[in-house]
Amino acid sequence: MKFDEVLEKTGQFGLYQKRLLFLVCLTAACVIMQNLSPVFTMNMPSHRCKIPGYPNDTYEIQNDYHRSLINRTIPLQSDGSYAECSIYSSGGEEPPESTHNRTETSCSEWLNLVCENKIYRSHSNMMLFAGRITGAFLNGAGGDYFGRRRVFMVMMVVMSASAIGMIFMNSLPLLMFLRFTVGGAALASYLCNVVIVMELVGPAYRRWAQVGLEVSSISINLLATLFAYLLRDWRHFQATVAAFIPESTRWLMSKGRMSAAQKIIDGMARTNGVSPAPQVELVDDVKQKKPDDADSPDNRVISPLELFRIPRLFLRYTLLYCSWICIVMCLYGLMLNVSNMSGDIFVNFGIMSALNILSLLIFTLLNERVGRRLFLVGTTGVGGLACLATIIPVVLLVGNDWILRGLSLGGRMFISAAMSGIYIMSPELFPTVLRSFGLGSCSMMSNIGGLVSPYVADLNTYVSGVWGPALPQVVFGIAGVTTAGMVLVLPETRGRHLPETVRDAEMFG
Repeated sequence: MKFDEVLEKTGQFGLYQKRLLFLVCLTAACVIMQNLSPVFTMNMPSHRCKIPGYPNDTYEIQNDYHRSLINRTIPLQSDGSYAECSIYSSGGEEPPESTHNRTETSCSEWLNLVCENKIYRSHSNMMLFAGRITGAFLNGAGGDYFGRRRVFMVMMVVMSASAIGMIFMNSLPLLMFLRFTVGGAALASYLCNVVIVMELVGPAYRRWAQVGLEVSSISINLLATLFAYLLRDWRHFQATVAAFIPESTRWLMSKGRMSAAQKIIDGMARTNGVSPAPQVELVDDVKQKKPDDADSPDNRVISPLELFRIPRLFLRYTLLYCSWICIVMCLYGLMLNVSNMSGDIFVNFGIMSALNILSLLIFTLLNERVGRRLFLVGTTGVGGLACLATIIPVVLLVGNDWILRGLSLGGRMFISAAMSGIYIMSPELFPTVLRSFGLGSCSMMSNIGGLVSPYVADLNTYVSGVWGPALPQVVFGIAGVTTAGMVLVLPETRGRHLPETVRDAEMFG
């Protein structure tokens, strides 16, 4: 009996799966918090140069005498504000040490990542995604070999230790290292969550599992907006919850560990009120090796390279990887770009978080009705067009701050919905024996887009003129529209049983 048949008998989304989803959402919240933190911790604070001879100079004007000192020392810009990185001197203008707006707290202030050092903000965010590449590899290789649960527990401990270490770091190299380890451990643990849930929930209810993860994400987004100043003091990671999350039954069956799989199935049936529990046999296991059929494609040990030796699968997974790259670049780039928008960063981020509710509603209502493929085409296409539309107010030279902000946040909403869609579609395209590798490799490749996203988001800080604010949006828009075209080639996976073997994956769609 294959595991999809077991789910049909024990319940595809009973109390057992709901309890599991609740526990997974708790730990997913820890991961999401780390993904959000750069928006606030790496935010560029308002700043200017310190007045020479006044080591206790503050950004805020204290009195009229302080104002006169600033006016004699700091040049004014065309908009009437003080220059951020220049100061009057007998030899012209030079950029000495800066003083910052103390109403904002960020790594940019702690490590003086302003003026000529502002590129290190992008480097720091890049290290987060470099770590995510490593984390995706660890999840893919480790999850299929050691098991989803073991990798998940180890990565949660690493993430907790690294995140707590961020509170006490005081140097740029240490910041880079901790961003790397946090990014890698956070992604690896999250991917294990996704695979475990997708494999223990029936095909008809996987959408609701993804909705649960999205609700967790939205809740953390809103909390992060309200308590942004406390983000770096957040220490209570729910690593102990991992002890209550079971191993993937599909993975146990694929490794021939039928007794362990049967125990989980017995518990699932008991929790869901089904008696007697279905019995699984080794003969039905996709990894079972018969002595007289050891070389059968379905029974031999599968290498990930098998997925790329078949032209049909090679094309499919290449397009899937490219889609992940574009979606992740847009998703995180648009999130990081919030700090570069006009207006208050907390208001902008709060609006973006609230729009995620609409994103979740779009995903919930349409993903099952129109299918995974059409849903992804629509969300990436509309999101990309919204970003591209930002060039219209720039060309027309109209007052465009609120228009640019609205189009950018709207585009991000649709890209966020697309991220939900591709997370549920991707595991369904890989066979059970390589599913953890498949999702891990997708995420690993996607972080190429993540590596680029901080630099794309900061393009407006390097390109002056009216085109500066729209330039990042144009790049994200082109990526979104391109993704819509690539997804059209992928097969539909809605309501179908997960492929168990490479042969099943080849025949899928």
